[in-house]
Amino acid sequence: MKIRMGKFFLPFLAAGMLGFAIYHVAMAQKTYTKAPPPIEPPTTPFGHTVAGSGIVEPNNEASTTSAIAVGSQISGVVTHVHVRINQNVKLGDLLFELDKRAALADLHVREAQVGVADSNVRLQKDQLDRGAKLLPRQAITEQDYVTRVENYRSALASLELAKVQVEQGKTAVDLLEIRAPVDGTILQINIRPGEFVSISGNQSMIQMGNMQPLHVRVDVDEEDLPRLKLNAPATAKIRGDALQQEVPLHFVRLEPFAMPKVSLTGANTERVDTRVVQVIYAIEPNNKLVAERKILVGQLLDVFIDSK
Repeated sequence: MKIRMGKFFLPFLAAGMLGFAIYHVAMAQKTYTKAPPPIEPPTTPFGHTVAGSGIVEPNNEASTTSAIAVGSQISGVVTHVHVRINQNVKLGDLLFELDKRAALADLHVREAQVGVADSNVRLQKDQLDRGAKLLPRQAITEQDYVTRVENYRSALASLELAKVQVEQGKTAVDLLEIRAPVDGTILQINIRPGEFVSISGNQSMIQMGNMQPLHVRVDVDEEDLPRLKLNAPATAKIRGDALQQEVPLHFVRLEPFAMPKVSLTGANTERVDTRVVQVIYAIEPNNKLVAERKILVGQLLDVFIDSK
């Protein structure tokens, strides 16, 4: 009986493996319906176009990036943060403070030294005035009188030095109050009370910039530069926008320096061994997408420039 079962087992096993192979091949050759993309890629509204990717940034004359990374000239511990994200500030507004206790104590010592130096000036002036009366009567020698004159001059110099040191102390206290370098909007706050900030690294405590209007920095491949028309109409579209809403752009300037390409879109046809020229455009401040916060600093947009 076992021999009979052995005779039929191998043929059944071979038939099963053959059926599995046929099924696998059939499934591998099965065609699936190509699903449309969830969102259509942006298309140009112009017949002849120079296209590029653009990054939204505050407006400024700086190259590469126009966001201002506010730092500190002095290391210390943060005691107060006086601003919040999206807050508009004016030039000179207080942003944050560092611990002032040591600087204030030093300032008080210097102010006390001014009082000591002032008292010494009055003492040396009195000695000089007395010497001026005693010298004609030969009650003191001429050398004694000269000494009194020099002591008075030294006291005046010490008083002036003490006053300068007080101003130096006030400057040290002022440097612990970090203020806005320009009018603008607070974009990021990277510090909290109690944190230690250092001047040794590239630590950006607060990011801010002028948002009226927003700029778009567009990378144009050097191969497209001959077709680029600087004052031609241009428009941008938000990536992922199913409505394909157009954002009109206004030419601001061309950066007169070609640089290696660092911003990649991921397209298969994109070359990475090329250089780009950066063109700056402005977005109208009253654009509804800006008001709705659909366009933010640091966001990538697809930009199309009419080259007709």
